[in-house]
Amino acid sequence: MSSEKELILALQCEIDTLKKEKKAFENNEKMFHALVETAVGDIGQDFFNNIVIKLSEWLNAECIIIGKVVEENRVEGFPMYLDGEIIHGFSYTLKDTPCDLTSKKGYCVYEDNLKELFPESKDVQEMQALGYVGTALYNKNGEPNGILCAMSRQRLQLPPQAEDIMKIVGARITSEIERINAQKELELSEMELRISNASKDKFFSIIAHDLKDPFNSLLGFSELLIDRIRNNNFEHVKKYASHINEVSKQSYSLLNNLLDWSLAKTGGMKFHLGKINLNELTNELINYFRNIAQNKKITFKTGINENLELLGDRNMLTTILRNLLSNAIKYTPQDGVITISASSGINEIIISIKDTGIGIEAEKLKKLFIIEETISTRGLNNEKGTGLGLLLCKDFVDKHQGKIWVESEVGKGSTFSFTVPLS
Repeated sequence: MSSEKELILALQCEIDTLKKEKKAFENNEKMFHALVETAVGDIGQDFFNNIVIKLSEWLNAECIIIGKVVEENRVEGFPMYLDGEIIHGFSYTLKDTPCDLTSKKGYCVYEDNLKELFPESKDVQEMQALGYVGTALYNKNGEPNGILCAMSRQRLQLPPQAEDIMKIVGARITSEIERINAQKELELSEMELRISNASKDKFFSIIAHDLKDPFNSLLGFSELLIDRIRNNNFEHVKKYASHINEVSKQSYSLLNNLLDWSLAKTGGMKFHLGKINLNELTNELINYFRNIAQNKKITFKTGINENLELLGDRNMLTTILRNLLSNAIKYTPQDGVITISASSGINEIIISIKDTGIGIEAEKLKKLFIIEETISTRGLNNEKGTGLGLLLCKDFVDKHQGKIWVESEVGKGSTFSFTVPLS
């Protein structure tokens, strides 16, 4: 009788064990299907967000990390799931972490004692993690370039075929990362093509219209001048000659910009660094514009230390300053003031050209340095603008790894500033 009871109890235990195993298998199968649905159905950030949530449920772990190795010893996450919250924009160093071993071995499991095994890992200690499982992510060349891992504050009890499933999910994560990278490269290529087409359109537009129009004016006034001289009628001769001179200078400046821009876009302009005395360079350009400025009774003011030197390409910096000064003169009325100043920061020199001109509307400010949206505004003496000068300024400032910006208020003037690094 006793042996019969023992047999019944033993059978009951086996049945209970089988029920638990069946339930665990069903739960595992259910979670696996959820993982598969997420892996197949989602893309982009939704995919990463949902996959870490599903992995947390499947592994019963409080922390899931998808990380990409961005430097030799640093991982950048997108994202981390910790205690029910998705966290973006985090990073950590691999050294002294279980992830470091995972990236080298390909797959690591620590069901318990994680704190004791990795006492130098700040994240492990702060989380008080006991269990860990992780698999390496591989690029298309088979090189490890990321981590998928889970950490738990309790002893980790892995479901059946955990390693195989983790590696399958890891492969799907890698393919999504590569898809996103390919999409970014495509978008960048499309943007470069769009800019290239806009540059070409701008180039031909200037040749067809902006460079052609001044010559019509020059021919017209030169013919009038010849006719007046032939007939000994010298009235307005000075005015015609002055106009021819002014149009010639504007055309020459536009032609210079066009040639410089063409060389810059085709790689024909070389970048030559050298020491430049900024005060001397500024004075040269002031002398170049002095006659035009005097005709409008515009005063130049400078606030540059006579010994201030910077490291840059002289031709490019000359072009930047020439264009900014030309614009300042063009849009500043009679008796205006143009101030040229420079100040030294920790790692850069800030050069500013401030005028008391008509200013720029807020909507136009946004488009000044964008080739697809460049706008032309006539000067106060009806001088035609192309927007090319400012595009060239931005290109050359970028070459110096600097920044260019403008502050302006309609009716009060504008200040164009750019930086040149000290080294």
